[in-house]
Amino acid sequence: MNKKLAALLQQYNLTVFENMAYGVIQGYEISVRVPNTMEQFCYIHASFYATEDKKNAIAAELAKSKPRLGAALTAYGLKVAYPVFIMSSLIKNLPVIFQRLTDLLKQYEAPGAEFCPYCGQPLDPANKKRCSIDGFSVTLNADCVGSINKQIDEENRAFANAPNNYIRGICGALIGGVVGAGLVIGFYFLGYVASVAALIAVMLGAFLYRKFGGKPNTVMIVIVSVVSLIFILLGFVAANLIEDASILMTNDLGELLENMVWQLQNNPEGYARAFYTNLAMLLVFTAIGIGVMIFSLAKQIKRPKNIS
Repeated sequence: MNKKLAALLQQYNLTVFENMAYGVIQGYEISVRVPNTMEQFCYIHASFYATEDKKNAIAAELAKSKPRLGAALTAYGLKVAYPVFIMSSLIKNLPVIFQRLTDLLKQYEAPGAEFCPYCGQPLDPANKKRCSIDGFSVTLNADCVGSINKQIDEENRAFANAPNNYIRGICGALIGGVVGAGLVIGFYFLGYVASVAALIAVMLGAFLYRKFGGKPNTVMIVIVSVVSLIFILLGFVAANLIEDASILMTNDLGELLENMVWQLQNNPEGYARAFYTNLAMLLVFTAIGIGVMIFSLAKQIKRPKNIS
């Protein structure tokens, strides 16, 4: 962790370890996760018990504050996200964020660190447990930990027993693939080769795969990725065929064939090089796009694990 940032966090009596910090600020349990090489956000989790409506109200207030903050509801409070472009910006704004967050929690009369953020009951000193949940430290009553783990087991069991619905899911993936192929054709005639087609094809395919009833698991990622790749390649071939057809329509057939024969006889390598160069570039950008989406989807389909 950045030394200046670590020093700032320690001024709030937070315990700093690796890229995390934990402690109590203004009476509220706070966990901070500092951005690493794979993240562009600093995440702050405030643990407190409140109704969903009250949490939404606090999140809406944070969204209007300066700096503007995104907040997601959790079963144990709120997870606040602050985009980090340069570390000095985070160091400058973190005190403001802490103050704004704790002021809002007090304003909405959210119970502090002495209460279980899951059930709202006072924490039992002899029967409480600090747990690691989604990378944040949250203190709960031990009885609540057991109830939460039981619920997680039931949900995972129900998910495992749910039908896969591969056929319906594949139909959704095919629609995403067709859209990707259309984008490849469009970009081809604009003179571009980009990973956007793969990104949209996989993203839309995965969305429709689930929308049509397919189970969001590893098989979904494989199917959507393969279907997207196939259709993007088909789109590239189609773009070349359309280009050839348009040339035939706008040129004298005899002269065009004579020119093609001359090219093949005198420069066969150069004639094919353009096609394979464009194909190689398409494959590289497609691999980048699909890789980015696989990483994103893998996080989305990750099933919750028991807390401890």
